[in-house]
Amino acid sequence: MRSRVMNNVRLTVSILTGASYFSLAFGAFANTSSDISADMADSTSATGLEEIVVTGEKREMSLQRAPISITAVDAAALQQRNANELNDLNGLVPGLAITKSEGSARIVAIRGIGYETPANPNSQPGVAFHINGVYIAHVMSLAQDMLDVERVEVLRGPQGTVFGQTSTGGAINVITRKPKLGEASGNVSFSYGNYDYTKLNAGLNIPISETLAARVAAQYMRHDGYGKSIGVANVKEYDLDDANNLGLRASLLWQPSDRFTAVLSAQSFDSSRHGALQKNVLDTTPGARVVNQDYPSTYDLKTRMADLLLTYDLGDFATLKSVTAYQYMDKNQTADTDRMADDFYVHTVHWRDWSKAWTQEVSLSAKPGSAVEWTVGGFYMRQRAVKDYLSLGNTPAVTYQGMPVVFATNSPYQHTSLAAYGQAVWKATDALTLTAGGRYSWDKTTTQPYNFFNLFGPAPHRKSISDAFTGKIGIDYRIAPTNMVYFVASRGYKPSGVNTNQGMTVVPPDYKKEIVTALELGTKNEFFDRKVRLNVSGYYYWYNDYQFTAEDPRVNSGGSWNIPRAEIYGLEVEASVLPFEGFRLDGMLSLAKGQFKGDFYTIDSQGALAIRTEAAMELGLPMPYITSYGYNPALIQAVTDNLQNTNGNKVAKLPGVQANVSATYDTDIGPGQLMVRGEMVYRGSFNSRIFDGGPLDKVPSYTLFNAAIQFKPHDSAFTFAVSAQNLFNKDGVNAKFTDPYGALTTSVEYVNPRQVFGTISYAF
Repeated sequence: MRSRVMNNVRLTVSILTGASYFSLAFGAFANTSSDISADMADSTSATGLEEIVVTGEKREMSLQRAPISITAVDAAALQQRNANELNDLNGLVPGLAITKSEGSARIVAIRGIGYETPANPNSQPGVAFHINGVYIAHVMSLAQDMLDVERVEVLRGPQGTVFGQTSTGGAINVITRKPKLGEASGNVSFSYGNYDYTKLNAGLNIPISETLAARVAAQYMRHDGYGKSIGVANVKEYDLDDANNLGLRASLLWQPSDRFTAVLSAQSFDSSRHGALQKNVLDTTPGARVVNQDYPSTYDLKTRMADLLLTYDLGDFATLKSVTAYQYMDKNQTADTDRMADDFYVHTVHWRDWSKAWTQEVSLSAKPGSAVEWTVGGFYMRQRAVKDYLSLGNTPAVTYQGMPVVFATNSPYQHTSLAAYGQAVWKATDALTLTAGGRYSWDKTTTQPYNFFNLFGPAPHRKSISDAFTGKIGIDYRIAPTNMVYFVASRGYKPSGVNTNQGMTVVPPDYKKEIVTALELGTKNEFFDRKVRLNVSGYYYWYNDYQFTAEDPRVNSGGSWNIPRAEIYGLEVEASVLPFEGFRLDGMLSLAKGQFKGDFYTIDSQGALAIRTEAAMELGLPMPYITSYGYNPALIQAVTDNLQNTNGNKVAKLPGVQANVSATYDTDIGPGQLMVRGEMVYRGSFNSRIFDGGPLDKVPSYTLFNAAIQFKPHDSAFTFAVSAQNLFNKDGVNAKFTDPYGALTTSVEYVNPRQVFGTISYAF
C-alpha cells in the first residue's frame, strides 16, 4: 500500500515538475526572444489579457501573483451564463462540483472534499462560504441568489489560516459592489425567456455628501417549473423546480478621512416555490422531468444578514479591520419523501431549519509592499439553531410494539467557535517569496438529541469540544516577470460534533474532527506580451477521519461517522489565449482521483431495507414491510451482520474529469460593438455516495453547450443580449441522492433544461 501511495505522489510531482521546467525554460525564452514576442504582438490586439485583482487570502494582489489555486469569476461571466446562485458555478471552476441534498441544501465539494453529513444539523461543510468575507453559518443559506455581485472567488485546497474551520476543501467568497463617493451611477436589466422566465435586476449608487455614499440593489426572478408531478391529488400537473425569488441589498459608506472607513450593509432574500424535481429511480413515468408523486412539495426560504466593516489606517505600521455580522435563516419545506405515488415510505409534512448567528473578526495587517507582509487576527462565532422535522407513514397509528408510525425530530443546538491566526509573507529576494501561517481553532457544539417514536425518553443535553492547529508553509519563485512556480503545504480542519439520534447500536454518539493535509505544486505563466496565460497545479491530499452520514442497524437511528483514511490527488489546468484582435479562447481541465484506504465497515442504506424485509419475512411478520419492524432485535442483528467494507471505494463528489472550453469574439460592426460567445462544458462521472453501488451510486457524465450574443450601440447606455444555456436540451444528471436511512429512495437531479433569454440592460 505504501508503494502505491508513493507511486501516486511521484506521478503528481512528475507532472508538475515537468510543468515547472516548462515554465522555467519558457521564462528564459521569453526574456531572450523579444523579437518573437514583438512579432506576435503585431498580429494580436494592442493589449493583453486583463489583470485580475483578488483578495483570496484577505490581501489584495494580482491573481497571477497569488501562489495558490484560485479562480475569479467576474460579473460579466456570470451574466453571460445567467448565473443566479451557487449551483450555476458548475463547469466554471476546476475541481468544483455543486449538487443538492433532498433538493434544498447545496452540497459544495472542491477536489472531492465537501459535505457528506447534511442529515446532521450541527455538522459543518467542508467548503466555507462567505459573502464579503462574512462566514455564512448555516448550509441552507447557500440556496440564496447572488445579488449585485462584482466577482466570485473560489479558493481550492485547505484554507486553514485566514479562513479557518470548515474550509478543508476550500472557500468561496462572493464579493458585492461597494458604494462609491462622489459618483451617481446605476444599472438596470430585464430578462425574459422560456418557462416564463422573468428577471429584473437594478442597482443605484447615491452620493450623499463628500464623505457619505449609499448603494441599493434589488433582484426579482421567477420562472415556471422545469418539471412536473402528475400524482398530486386534485392537481392535473404540479410544478417542480420553479422559482419565485426576491433579493434586496443596501450599503452605506462613511469615509470622514483618508484613514477611516465604515461600511454598513444589510441584505435579505426570500424564496417561495414548489419543491425540487427529484425523480426516484423506480419511477417509470415517461420523461426525465415528469414524476409521479402523490404528496405536494413546497419550499420557503428566508435569509437576513447585516454587517459592519470598519477599517482604520495606522500609517506606515498597519491597517486595522473589524467585521461584525448578524445573520438569520428560516427554511420550511414539505416533500414526498419516498418520491413515489404508492406511499411506499413516508411524507415529510413539516421540515424547518432555523438559525441565528453572530460573528466577529478583527485583523491587523502590514501595509502592502512591506518587507514582511504580515496579518494577525481573531475570530468569534456563536450560532443557535433548530431542526424541526415531522414525517408520517402510510400505516395505522399504532403498530409494532405499540410505536406510533411518526418520525419526529426537534433538535436545538448551539455552535461556538473561537480562533486566532497569523500569516507572514517575506520577500527574501526580488524573485523568491516565503509564506508561513498558522491558526488555532476551538469549537464547541451543544445539542439535545431528538426522539424517534418516543422510544427513549427525554434526552440530556450533550456537547462536543474539539480544537486544532492548522496552517500553511509556502514558497514561490518568479522565474521571469510573468512566470512563477510555487509549492504549498497546508492543513485544514473541520470540527467534531454530536449525533442528534438516540439508541444507536453501531454508529457512535459523537463523531471526530476531520483533518486534511495537502501538498500542492503549481506554476502560473503569461507569455507573448500577456497574450497567453497558462496556470497548472497538482495536488496530493491525506485525509483523516472523513465525516459522512452512516445508517445504524436500528432503523432511523443513524448519524455522522468517520472513515479513518482517504487519499485524493489530481491535476488542474487553466488557460486563456488571444490569438488575434477581438478573439479569445478560454479553457480549463481538471483530472482527479480519490479512494478510501484501510478497512472500515458500515451499512449501505440501499441494501439495508432489503435485508430487513427478508429478515421480517423469515420471522413471519405481516407484509408489506413497515418501518417499525426495524426495531425488532432480529432485524437489527441481520443488518449488523451485513456491514460493508469501504476500503478501495471512490471518494464521493469527485468527478474524474472536468473540462470547459469557450470562444469569444468581440468586434466593432459599425453602429456598435458585437460580442459572440460559445461554450462547451464537460463533467465526468462520479459516485454520489461513499459506496461503489453501480448504477444507483454512479452519476453519469454530461456535455452541455451554451451560447451568447451581445450588442452595444456606440454612444448608448443600452446593451442587448440573447443567451442560451444547455443549447441542445440534454437531460444531464447533475446528482443523485439516496436517503441515508434505508428508505430505498435514490433519486435523480437533472441539470436545467434548455433556457433561452433575451436581456436589455441600461447603465449610467
